Amino acid sequence: MKVYLNIILLIICFQSFGQSLDTYISDSEVRVGDIFELKYVITNADKFPVSNDKGTIFPSVLLTSDTVQNKSIPSVDVVSFSDSLSPLNESLQVTRTYQLIVWDSCALSLIGFEYKYFDSIVRFPPAYVNVSYYNTKEGIDLVDIKERFHNWKNTNTENKKTSNTNWLLLILGILLFTLIVLYIFIRKIKHNKLEKNKKSLQEATLEQMNKLQKEELWKKELLKEHFVRFSHLLRSYLTSRYGVSFLDKTTQQSIFLLDSLSLDEALKNKILQLLKSSDLVKFADSNIEDKYISFLFEDFTSIVIQTTPIMEEP
Repeated sequence: MKVYLNIILLIICFQSFGQSLDTYISDSEVRVGDIFELKYVITNADKFPVSNDKGTIFPSVLLTSDTVQNKSIPSVDVVSFSDSLSPLNESLQVTRTYQLIVWDSCALSLIGFEYKYFDSIVRFPPAYVNVSYYNTKEGIDLVDIKERFHNWKNTNTENKKTSNTNWLLLILGILLFTLIVLYIFIRKIKHNKLEKNKKSLQEATLEQMNKLQKEELWKKELLKEHFVRFSHLLRSYLTSRYGVSFLDKTTQQSIFLLDSLSLDEALKNKILQLLKSSDLVKFADSNIEDKYISFLFEDFTSIVIQTTPIMEEP
């Protein structure tokens, strides 16, 4: 009896050590309002574990926001999810696929739900995603309004036709006037908000930078998360300062954007070098010295001070 019990325990232990929890994301760069997929995969298992906290909002941690002042966590909605089972070599692999939507521009760490797994509470490895708005185009209306009109029958008298035409023209005139007033009102609100953000952009950016530096994530084996936030903060500042989006651009595309701006050559090169350094180190797994981290923060601070207009300085 003991022999059989030992064999069973050995098989259970072997299966436990042979299992792994993996996370895959369909795209780490998505647009606001677009559906993307997040997959959780367990090898050597025949069913997915039970979630301890079900809901329609997917748990996430805000890394940094698009405006550097907005600290609220945007909603990550679960559109749907499904489970699938597939063979893998001589074992099985179970997959849970979530379809998600994010409703604001930001960088997030998708930490996910907790699951009960072999009498333990576990989470799958987090996935990082950068969410940005679609590029706006000059001359395109803010609201797409489709108008539909009733087809009147030609059985009325000539006077009724004239009266109906006058009423239709009056309604169209009121609708056009309302749209013009709404458009001017929205433009004014955006302009006032932009001016307000510009006045405090330097102060808000330096505050976020100082907070990130004090967290010392690179000392906590969170080097990649540190540079995700560092790069997003730098690109958010450049986007707010010059009115062109650096958030969804590659380093090569950022070079063309910098060339289109009226910047001093030395300042342009400093910005480009900092973009390259932050993006390259972001994907490295090696240890980084504190001196090099400090050097990057000093360069970032120098860029913010040099690119701040005199009338905006505190």
